[in-house]
Amino acid sequence: MVLEFGCQKGDASGTTRPTRRSAREFGSPRSARECPRCGRGINEIKGFLKRYVTNSLGTLRGLDGCGVSVQHHAMCISPRFLLSVSSALMFLCAFTSVAQELNPPEGFHAIFNGKDLTGWYGLNPHQSVKLKGEKKEANLKQQREEFSKHWRVEKGELVNDGHGPYATTEKDYGDIELHLEYKTVPKADSGIYLRGTPQVQIWDKNQVFDPKRPTRRPHLGSGGLFNNTPNTLGRDPLMLMDKPFGEWNQFRIRQVGDRTWVWLNNRPVVDGVVMENYWDRSKPLPALGPIMLQTHGGEIRWRNIFLREIEKDEAERILSRRFIPNPTHYDVPYGSHPKQVMHVWKAESDKPTPVLMFLHGGGWVAGGRLNGLESRLHTYLDAGISVISVEYRFIAEATKDGEVPPVKGPLHDAARALQVIRSKAEEWGMDKERIGASGGSAGACSSLWLAFHPDMADPDSDDPVARESTRLWCAAVIGAQTTLDPKQMRDWTPNSRYGGHAFGFSAKDGKSQFDVFYGERDSILPWIAEYSPFALVSSDDPPIYMIYSAKPALGQNQKDPTHSANFGVKLQERCLELGVECELAYPDAPDVLHKDTMAYMIDRLRR
Repeated sequence: MVLEFGCQKGDASGTTRPTRRSAREFGSPRSARECPRCGRGINEIKGFLKRYVTNSLGTLRGLDGCGVSVQHHAMCISPRFLLSVSSALMFLCAFTSVAQELNPPEGFHAIFNGKDLTGWYGLNPHQSVKLKGEKKEANLKQQREEFSKHWRVEKGELVNDGHGPYATTEKDYGDIELHLEYKTVPKADSGIYLRGTPQVQIWDKNQVFDPKRPTRRPHLGSGGLFNNTPNTLGRDPLMLMDKPFGEWNQFRIRQVGDRTWVWLNNRPVVDGVVMENYWDRSKPLPALGPIMLQTHGGEIRWRNIFLREIEKDEAERILSRRFIPNPTHYDVPYGSHPKQVMHVWKAESDKPTPVLMFLHGGGWVAGGRLNGLESRLHTYLDAGISVISVEYRFIAEATKDGEVPPVKGPLHDAARALQVIRSKAEEWGMDKERIGASGGSAGACSSLWLAFHPDMADPDSDDPVARESTRLWCAAVIGAQTTLDPKQMRDWTPNSRYGGHAFGFSAKDGKSQFDVFYGERDSILPWIAEYSPFALVSSDDPPIYMIYSAKPALGQNQKDPTHSANFGVKLQERCLELGVECELAYPDAPDVLHKDTMAYMIDRLRR
């Protein structure tokens, strides 16, 4: 079996989303070398600001993977640099606040003109679908008449009061790519109907999960295909990407044939999932139909609604890829928290299979179960390796649950999930001995922690799951942080900035998060000894493989210090010192036998 932990580029900012979105004062001079709110270097932020001004939709969003706003990041930059981008920023700020001048991306056109309701009419199909004859005609006429009573145009925005029929395009569409922005209020929900069919869901993500309604999960965020069959991929989004109330959210939606892709705030939340025909599930999705903007219980605002129609050749290319199948077992619980669930894909075999158990990355603060898995799933399944994708508690959720230090939450979740898999191995037709770990960034750190940590099995426990082993067959990781000791990090890579959030530290009194972390090191030495992979290495540990995208340079600042090969060099030295097999790959690295983690894991698990 294999545990794999993926990571999104730029997630590991070292703070939880609630912290990054707090109203805390910035508390740092503009001449600082890094952003004290997220720990990112000034050069990285400068590059972000330059890229930001090219954003065709002009939404004031933060650095990828970071909840800190453009305005806050700009406060970190010197006045000289700000002058070079100020005119562009002023234009975009004006555009987003007034939004009267439409600027569709190349190849797109506006289907809402920003001035009036031309091209739209009112229709709630749920009110009329069962009516016939004159009753239906009268209902449709009434909905058209009511449309303008509940929908209006205000400062270039299409605004609904929370009531009335849905805004529906006069034109029907087939294969499309749709861009739009929306902003709503607490306790409301809405959605986007494609080809007249519900829907890409919009939730109030602050609603509390109700175990009595297990298939209604607004806490997972917007973007999912809520009207699809429960316990299928795509019904819930891959990750939570909703912005706080008062901010604009961006949707990019692609519909080709009956398959739907959704990106929310530039992150994929639905990946090529079949949208079911809600009106008749025995039939495929209609080939044509209107776009509908749902209203349901609270004000919602829409703007920058741009669309392009996809031609046949492009549609065929898009549909030519292999898509992720629905899991064999969906959302198997391994604990009582709503996040403690896992998907299981069983590889075809007449004997017990090894398993890839995937825990997504994202700095333990963000991400979703399939991020990084999409490109690997079929390779493992084709090789006869079953795949398990595990969700887990983030740092904020672990903190709320009283886990001390916070990183104990995601790490112990991984260990418990592993024990549950072993307890079900015979039932699922899996080999409980062949368990490896693989992943990237924070997920890689989690993988190595499992690889090196002494067995957490309790042979005397009354709980049969707790009696299962947490030891691994092997591990293979991408861009791993191999230590959570701030002194080692700074000694190896002077501009290190990662890890303080794992122990509950944040920026304070003008100091960056990492500086606070470093200054408090002596007070957390027992935690470092328990949760830092480097500190746990022993001679009886399984073989590991590490890969990095850039060459190491010990003692020098790194472009990406959070994923530097310096981590790998020092861990390899420690492993070889203790007799633990360790293969390290980076550009032009010596003695590399496997091109990537998949090649290594497949080789190891099939020996």
